[in-house]
Amino acid sequence: LDSKTGRLVMDIFHRLNRDQGKTVILITHNRELAKETSRTVTMRDGMLYEEGC
Repeated sequence: LDSKTGRLVMDIFHRLNRDQGKTVILITHNRELAKETSRTVTMRDGMLYEEGC
C-alpha cells in the first residue's frame, strides 16, 4: 500500500479494535506501522524471533 492508503487502513483497524473490541492481525514489513500496535511478534527465517508489547 502507498503511505496514504496504509494510514487509512490503520485507522480502520484502530476503530475496529477500539469501538468493537475486535482483534486485528496485521502482517507487515513496515516498522513504522508496527510501532502503532499494542503488541508485535517478529519472525526471522520462519521462527519466532522477538515479541513485544
